[in-house]
Amino acid sequence: MNETVNLRYEPVGEGQFPLLGKVYAEAWKGSSSAFAPSAYRKKQTAEKAAERFKKQAKREKNLRFFLICRGKEPIGMYSTSLYPDRTGELRKLYLLPAYCGRGYGMEVLLHILWENRELDELFLWVPGANERAFRFYQKCGFAATGDEQEVAPEIGLSEYKMVLKAPLDVRAAVIRILLRESREAHASALQGLLAGPQPEEAEKTTPAPTLSGETADLFAGWLAALCGAGGVAGDEGNVAKALSNLLSRYTSDIEIDPFQNVIARIRRPGENKPHILLDAHIDEIGMLVQKTLKNGFVRCVRDGGIDPRLTAGQEVTLHGARDIPGVVVPPADGKLPASDGVLIDTGLSEEELKETLTPGDMVTFRGPFTRLGERRFTAKALDDRSCAAAILYALELTKGEELPCGVSVLFSSQEEIGGHGAKVAAERLRPDQAIASDVSFALTPDADPDECGKMGDGAMIGVAPVLDRPMTEALKALAGEKGIPYQLELMGGRTGTNADAIFCTGGGVRTALISLPQKYMHSPIEIVDAGDIAAVGRLMAEYLRHPLPAARKEEA
Repeated sequence: MNETVNLRYEPVGEGQFPLLGKVYAEAWKGSSSAFAPSAYRKKQTAEKAAERFKKQAKREKNLRFFLICRGKEPIGMYSTSLYPDRTGELRKLYLLPAYCGRGYGMEVLLHILWENRELDELFLWVPGANERAFRFYQKCGFAATGDEQEVAPEIGLSEYKMVLKAPLDVRAAVIRILLRESREAHASALQGLLAGPQPEEAEKTTPAPTLSGETADLFAGWLAALCGAGGVAGDEGNVAKALSNLLSRYTSDIEIDPFQNVIARIRRPGENKPHILLDAHIDEIGMLVQKTLKNGFVRCVRDGGIDPRLTAGQEVTLHGARDIPGVVVPPADGKLPASDGVLIDTGLSEEELKETLTPGDMVTFRGPFTRLGERRFTAKALDDRSCAAAILYALELTKGEELPCGVSVLFSSQEEIGGHGAKVAAERLRPDQAIASDVSFALTPDADPDECGKMGDGAMIGVAPVLDRPMTEALKALAGEKGIPYQLELMGGRTGTNADAIFCTGGGVRTALISLPQKYMHSPIEIVDAGDIAAVGRLMAEYLRHPLPAARKEEA
């Protein structure tokens, strides 16, 4: 079912206010029939609405009205106001009764968010008695602020404020998935009604779905926001805030601890049910300012495992009192640069640098987020924010489901310098089971095929002595049963990921590892595949639906 793709949005001109008033009056009467008395609704005529809108448009220069049209036929209207503080208000959004409940509302809201994606937030006011509208906006990610205003005291009608925070393009991508799922459910139900009762058949394996453009767009929105936030080990505050914002769709129980770990408790475990932790680290490799020098130069030390071959000539950003662009100086002797003592040229004077930078300030590489075709992305910090996107996708897939387990999410700090954040947080959370996720090496023409995964071939399920064998086998079985593409990654000892820190916390945590194949690790041009992100997220979601029982404590 895809009946809303031909919608168009027509700005209302001087001579169109009578038509706007007519559409609004009919749509408003339909939506308010459940809470506004008949006598009150009769007073809200098309003529009054048209005159009111015309006066508002002349008085408020930032107010714009639009007719929502399907072909040549108007089916609704909306209006917005944009303010100087980078906020916007969705003043009205109404559809004619015949077009309600058919996906048009989400389609229009998606358009509005995308058109205004540069805003820091979009807010609106919902009549308190209009429960249907409240549920709609809540489903689309808007949150009630608690603010109230009276709008029609003669009938006791008040409105309540709801807000959707940036990034609005990410929110739009989430709504696009909700819209697609709504259409698919409608089409499936319709097909079932037309087909009539069918004979029972044996259960079949679910085939792996083709990656949709909507899902790839969702990942692109998440990753553009996450990779654009700086966060070297020990200074992850910016990316921690970005992830807290994205997690707010799934829970309000979110904290950023003193180590800048992001901890979200999605569902509390029931009695005798396992508590499962999903982990991905959020710190990126980078450098720290060591000292400022004459003629605009800055000397830096590494923060994380920088490959010296990739530093010379790179563009960087120095995050001091303000962000300063710079370039890494190639060594004059042509030799391989050292990973410590890197020189950066900023072009500023020594005085300007001393006013802006202090020792310990963060330095990040400037690897802009870019799509390579429809499925692949390149940027800095995809290690490990692509796995954070996979965890968000698992939460999206299981949102609203009754799961046989408790779920916590850990977006951990300081993995690149030893997994310290994961160890600290796991000691606090004490999960029964954990799934760590990190990137691993993807095959390139100059690499050893036995040491690499294949990009586009799906999730990499880890096999190692420190990993829990029953969990590993359960992941393999689920991937096979559900048609989720996967490959194995064999390690002879430790894994080099947060799994090494988590499995030995407390009295021991059953831990599995799902990795994501990535090209050009620890560089500003890391590359991942959207299909692999989807495979990791789907496999996590299936494990949350079918976890191993919480038997470790009884066995002990």
